[in-house]
Amino acid sequence: MRRKSTFKWFAGVMAALYLMTLVFFYQLPFGSTVFKDVPSGHYAVYEIEYMFNQGYMKGRDETVWNFYPETEMTRAELVALTLKINGVKTDELQQPAESQFPDLPVEHWSSGAVAEAVKRGPLPFDTKDGFQPDKPITRGELANAVVQTLQIPLTTETASPLPDIVGHPYEKQIRTLVANQYAKGNTDGLFKPDDNADRAATAYMFAKALKDLRPETKAANGKKGDDK
Repeated sequence: MRRKSTFKWFAGVMAALYLMTLVFFYQLPFGSTVFKDVPSGHYAVYEIEYMFNQGYMKGRDETVWNFYPETEMTRAELVALTLKINGVKTDELQQPAESQFPDLPVEHWSSGAVAEAVKRGPLPFDTKDGFQPDKPITRGELANAVVQTLQIPLTTETASPLPDIVGHPYEKQIRTLVANQYAKGNTDGLFKPDDNADRAATAYMFAKALKDLRPETKAANGKKGDDK
């Protein structure tokens, strides 16, 4: 009896240590444990964890691990993200001597990233009314950013008709992502390209494309903080 009790105690301790190890390394198989506000059943749970592990997207709290998946993604954040995905260390970029946009002061945290992005090619959204760094991006602009950043060849063939994107400025980009299964419409059969894109949708579309187009990418050590 004593031997059985000892074995049960030992087995219980080992099981507890195993679970603690899984939690510590944030690798539970049923979903992300990296962020407290991303439940295991969230549609983008694995994509959010992928973007975190690659060092592309982080949390927004210093003391607790929250991702804020439903918070809108801003133009400044999107530009910084596209640069990170293509290997730019945005935290090492210098502020420009002067800004190309009157509504983006050089003191803004994104001024260096924006200046670098302008050098590299067209921005993924219209800037005729200024850069508007804190303006939320739309789902159409997000699709355009994914296509531009990863240089995905355009296609117009999709199984889903998506009637609300017909004639949209980013119709081809949206159809390209949907055709490659990097994005999908809503349950009502619409894509809603002019709705604001949140952080979960941003992680989802970029991660889906990156996993397919850059399968050799190795996970990086993520760190909590903001995405600036």
